[in-house]
Amino acid sequence: MPDAANNFHRIIKVPNLGLCSIAAHLTLHQVRIVDLVLVHKNIRSWLKKLLGEFRPDLIGISSMSFQYKSALEVMAISRECLPGVKIVVGGYHASLSYEQLCAGDAPLFDYLVRGEGEQAFPALVEAMEGAREFATVPGLSWRRKGTFVHNPAGELLDVQQLHLPNRDVRVLDHFSYFDRKMDCVETSRGCTMTCTFCSITGMYGSSFRCYAIDRVIADLKELKRRGTETVLLVDDNITLDAARFRQIAEAIVEHGLNSMEYLVQASVAGIVSDPELIPALARANFSMVFLGIEAVQTKNLQLFQKGDIRDRTEQAVNLLRTHGIAVMGGFIIGTPDDNREDIREVFRVASKLRIDLPYVQCVTPYPGTRIREELLEAGLVTNPDDLSRYTGVICNVRTRTLTNRQLNRLMNWENIKIFFSPSLFKGNYFVRKREKGALKVLLNTFDFFRGWLLGDQFRSRHRF
Repeated sequence: MPDAANNFHRIIKVPNLGLCSIAAHLTLHQVRIVDLVLVHKNIRSWLKKLLGEFRPDLIGISSMSFQYKSALEVMAISRECLPGVKIVVGGYHASLSYEQLCAGDAPLFDYLVRGEGEQAFPALVEAMEGAREFATVPGLSWRRKGTFVHNPAGELLDVQQLHLPNRDVRVLDHFSYFDRKMDCVETSRGCTMTCTFCSITGMYGSSFRCYAIDRVIADLKELKRRGTETVLLVDDNITLDAARFRQIAEAIVEHGLNSMEYLVQASVAGIVSDPELIPALARANFSMVFLGIEAVQTKNLQLFQKGDIRDRTEQAVNLLRTHGIAVMGGFIIGTPDDNREDIREVFRVASKLRIDLPYVQCVTPYPGTRIREELLEAGLVTNPDDLSRYTGVICNVRTRTLTNRQLNRLMNWENIKIFFSPSLFKGNYFVRKREKGALKVLLNTFDFFRGWLLGDQFRSRHRF
């Protein structure tokens, strides 16, 4: 979907790797992948032209919760262009909200796939061709006698058996990070942690499945052949096995793949659990780590079931910066007992730690998360239904001492203060090592003023 839900749209445009993985398992069919995040303007006319030329028999649509409004628009355009086309929806939102989506009067889709699609999507195609029964397709929701029935969920896939992603079927392929050609690689899937705000366990359960390192290297070699300059590792929690992560970094160096730079998301506890990991990442040319810090107060660390990681947070940031690796720090505010001082403390800690790029989100009651049920029960969700605002950077809750409007304004005011502070730019990785880096960071910062005034910062600027 075209929705860009953060203030980093000038810095990074990320492809959907999952669609490429599904396409790799449709070897007997013509496939096209469209990442509408690269279209943004005049989407309707662009999409109608593409559908008129390719005329598919089956259209698969993947969306997050905040993108589902756009997904409905794409379905309507598809029906208008090709009245007889079959439509299947999938992804996080479909998987975690399937009962609600299928219960409407007349859903625009014909099928819904819950969970992983690499096995289920080809099986659906076989059923459409008459080669198997619809009832045997794992995780499929489908109409029988006018009513949706929900097949049992499939078992988690053996990722060792998955094909390398097929990126050649992309219609659009100009993804970038600071104007450098970028792409994604997955080295593991799932997470065993129990963070209350996260949707991953709702998608995969408590699991952690790893690809063979040889397979990871083969995929990276393919990206290098394609001229990729920056690689984002999209693992849910790669540092669950820090020793394996270090082995991947060492293999990157061994195979001469450190001419590409790497970005990754990591947990605080995991990144410091192996003393050799961060030096290995530096040798492999990891230039940025998104560090899941989340909270700085004991009460919130306990709420998120993170444990007391404050000392390790400082250790992780210092080690990464010492080895020349930028730190993007992820924080979450807006928990039930947060007051003004608690939220200000988050920003003070981010500044004190010398985070290169603080990324502060408001706790968001995403479908399928435990924290949604807890916040709804406590009466703290101010917007339970308009999921287009569930971007993480728009507050949809209140706290016991702050209204929703106060929370929005406070979060944005503190962002304005920290991003316009000279101390943020002093020694900042993105300012020192990126062409136009300071300008792009500064331009993004002006979006916080809109959030402070209106409370709807970073609404996607795409137009159908």
